Amino acid sequence: MFLDIKIPSKLGRISLVPPSEVDDPLVAVLRSHVETCRYLRYFPELFSAADARDRRIKRESEPDLIDFHIHLTQNSPAAAGATSTFVGSTGIFNIIDNFTGNSCEVGILISPDHFRGGLATEALYTILKWVFEDRQFHRAEFNTGTDNLAMRGWLEKAGATLEGTKRECWVDPSTGGFTDVCTYSILEEEWKEIVSGRLEERMNRGTPSVAG
Repeated sequence: MFLDIKIPSKLGRISLVPPSEVDDPLVAVLRSHVETCRYLRYFPELFSAADARDRRIKRESEPDLIDFHIHLTQNSPAAAGATSTFVGSTGIFNIIDNFTGNSCEVGILISPDHFRGGLATEALYTILKWVFEDRQFHRAEFNTGTDNLAMRGWLEKAGATLEGTKRECWVDPSTGGFTDVCTYSILEEEWKEIVSGRLEERMNRGTPSVAG
């Protein structure tokens, strides 16, 4: 599902915007990049602009997810000389929004060209603030490979709780192997009391994040 809204970040360097066809070629590059696939080995080896278009259209009608693209704003230093404002994607999926408890899973991809510039922290702060404060979800979950030490470190420093490891959870189509996956979560009270403050402090320091 796509929402016709634009969510500016607290620092104003990025905005979360609905996916659009103009970004399809860049989505294809991002989802097939060697750095993206390093820890997401279940991604297909080849992913074209047509594949990106088909995926975008299919996801428009899926009710248990909401996708956003991450765009640089015009006043962002990182936008200087850029041919496009697209730098990644984020959103929520596996949404449970009923009496069993408002929860979702959060995902993010940042273009390797923009690693270690703090954009991932800014994007994740923006999506989590929207999840907990605007949508009033109770729980947000993250899943990442056990070998993705950078993302795991980012989550732990932010205040997320490691709930456990799913053994051989993600398949690697190219080798037939499997990846163990760590599950982290953030609850709404943890967002208010711990996580939001830590992420704001990190953004205000201007210190590049290991996750982006």
